[in-house]
Amino acid sequence: MTGRYKIKTDEKDNADFIIYQLSDEEYEKALGALPKPKESNFFTTGSKFSHFKTTDIDGNKINTKSLAGKIIVLNFWFINCPPCRMEMPELSKLSDTYRSDSSIVFLAIALDKKYDLEQFLKGGRFGYAIIENGRFITDQYRINSYPTNVIVDQKGKIYFHSSGLSMGTVHWLKKSIEELKNSAEKKDATAKSE
Repeated sequence: MTGRYKIKTDEKDNADFIIYQLSDEEYEKALGALPKPKESNFFTTGSKFSHFKTTDIDGNKINTKSLAGKIIVLNFWFINCPPCRMEMPELSKLSDTYRSDSSIVFLAIALDKKYDLEQFLKGGRFGYAIIENGRFITDQYRINSYPTNVIVDQKGKIYFHSSGLSMGTVHWLKKSIEELKNSAEKKDATAKSE
């Protein structure tokens, strides 16, 4: 499912099939060839994001409206969702890539209770700020398919959204983040030159 392995035949070794790992370069090339994941049914690209206020499991207050000017990356999930758990390692790597970038905020809205999340996370970390008991948030967007990933741009509009597990989701999340960052940098450079 990760796309990091391929199968080939090798007649000289008298093997029917050989599984081999792609190099990082081959893997990135394969990801780049994947189509954009199907959009979710819960958001509309370009529409205004409906904000929410809550607290994460560490007690930090979150008000998405106050994050104007930042890129917001959202992941809607729950513990007993196998596809959600499968994409978590790659999502954590993605958030680690931007850990020092204060212009990007990663939020994971979980349906589970704080105690259950804390027990689950003992088995490994998830690099997003985690919101517990997020049913009130998922109900706000009428989300009923997991995982659902969303990117809100710096102007508070939906830029990317998809539901379900796809090998290309994390690649497209990163691509979307980079597009938004590059667009903001170009605007800043143009404003400074004027």
